[in-house]
Amino acid sequence: MEFVKIWEEEANDVWQESLKHPFVQGLVDGTLEEDKFIHYLLQDYYYLTHFVRVIKLAKRQVCDPKIKKELNQVLRRLSASELSMRQTFYPRAGIKEQNLLVVQPSPAAYHYTSHLYRTAFADEFGVTMASLLPCYALYADMGNLYAKEKSPNPLYQELLTSYSADEYQAAVFLQKELVENAAQDADKKVREQMRKSFLISAELEVEFFDMAFQKQMWRGVKNATI
Repeated sequence: MEFVKIWEEEANDVWQESLKHPFVQGLVDGTLEEDKFIHYLLQDYYYLTHFVRVIKLAKRQVCDPKIKKELNQVLRRLSASELSMRQTFYPRAGIKEQNLLVVQPSPAAYHYTSHLYRTAFADEFGVTMASLLPCYALYADMGNLYAKEKSPNPLYQELLTSYSADEYQAAVFLQKELVENAAQDADKKVREQMRKSFLISAELEVEFFDMAFQKQMWRGVKNATI
């Protein structure tokens, strides 16, 4: 993982800021206020709906049938995860279907998803996948870092446990391989675009946690969904 490792090392400061963010610490020790958690879940739902669309765009950028098959597996896992969240997790958190239908993005969610689309429309598979990787990899590291902790809040613990699960860790390794292989095959210009896209996404992960912890929304813009 030559290039992925280099990018992760370059992003280490902001990466650690995410892993030790007050929002994450609140999940671990159970002190996170419920309204902040719900705000996070709704914004994460918005983010993931666009995350899926960007993966579909990435499929159009690659011809290799093996990679297309792997991306189809990713989409199936995400679909199964969304269904599980809708049927079991969201209701226990107090989120109703109607809440999901009307959710509006915060500035952080809007900016993060806009960044993903910007990289996707560059029409380079490696750049698109590099922009998606920090979301996968950061949560995998979070799962590993707090695997031995036990949050007193069962919902928080369930979420943290999902990131340390073998299936999730294996999926993240696959994504790293896809990005690394793309970087190895890319020319210098595209590889630099991949690097920048990765680093921007890594920083936007911190912004997302800030958003959730502060319950951030727009000051004056209404109905921001596009």
